Amino acid sequence: MDYKKAAVRTGQALLLFVIGYYLVYRNLILNWHKLTEYQWTLRWLPFSLSLLGISLTFAANTQIWRMIVRSLSGVSLPPYRSVYIWFMSNLGRYLPGKVWQIAGMAMLARGAGVPSVEAAASSVLGIVICMLAGACLGLALFPAALAGSYAPLISRAWLGLPVMLAFLHPALLNRLIRRVSKWSGKPAVMGNLRLRDLLLWFTLNLLVWIVYGVCFYYFVHSVIPEARLSPGDAVGIYAVGYIIGFLMIFAPGGLGVRESVFILLLSPSLGDLGAVVVALISRIWLTLAELVPVALLLWISGLPGKLMKTVPGQLENENG
Repeated sequence: MDYKKAAVRTGQALLLFVIGYYLVYRNLILNWHKLTEYQWTLRWLPFSLSLLGISLTFAANTQIWRMIVRSLSGVSLPPYRSVYIWFMSNLGRYLPGKVWQIAGMAMLARGAGVPSVEAAASSVLGIVICMLAGACLGLALFPAALAGSYAPLISRAWLGLPVMLAFLHPALLNRLIRRVSKWSGKPAVMGNLRLRDLLLWFTLNLLVWIVYGVCFYYFVHSVIPEARLSPGDAVGIYAVGYIIGFLMIFAPGGLGVRESVFILLLSPSLGDLGAVVVALISRIWLTLAELVPVALLLWISGLPGKLMKTVPGQLENENG
């Protein structure tokens, strides 16, 4: 074993955790008095299982993106490499603006042999399909106890969704991607999106969001066992909170925004203090779910530059 390399990778992983938790410590410090005001005890088994479940679901989501890459570019990334690219580029969410996540994924995919336009298009398309699927599920499962208060907003959102879903029509998407390719001066995209593929990716994303919500349900009950929260409500609340946080460009990783939405939507079920406690701890829970896999990937494979060095024919050999 090369102990020097192991020490470097351990340092990289530790640095990653320091950066990640620097982004969340303010919320915890500023609101710590609220955590101590509420009587709560963390149940480690359901907390750990929900953490493992959401990390594995993140990993499953990487394979949906892998399908999109293959459809657009014809390049079939090895499963492990797609996991590595997805998790590493996901760190871009912790920087202000959403372009870093997209740019990081495009850059790493390009380093793995995916043409630049197809790499960027796969990143954007994957995010759009994921957000649309989550929005549909969040609206469909929005807690009934809150539906009356937010009826006008929900109605407008339902009216806007068909327009957004129309953009997923293959003819429109293929034309848009080719036009962007032409504007960029890059070679034309060779892939051809099909309706059945788009429907498959949308359906898989619906399933992914359901699992996210179920994991969130068990997380909430690991903090407050007596919580009056149904699995369906948990799915709706998680989807709405996550998507609103994601769409706030000024908030790295949805910091503060996602927690505020969780507090607002969880208060009827958990009470005001209970909702604050769950929302604050959810930041640690989700940060761990994103950073623990990254730390493991860094330990196994090192920094992206080393893994992404691809020689002609390497991808074909890896796919056997």
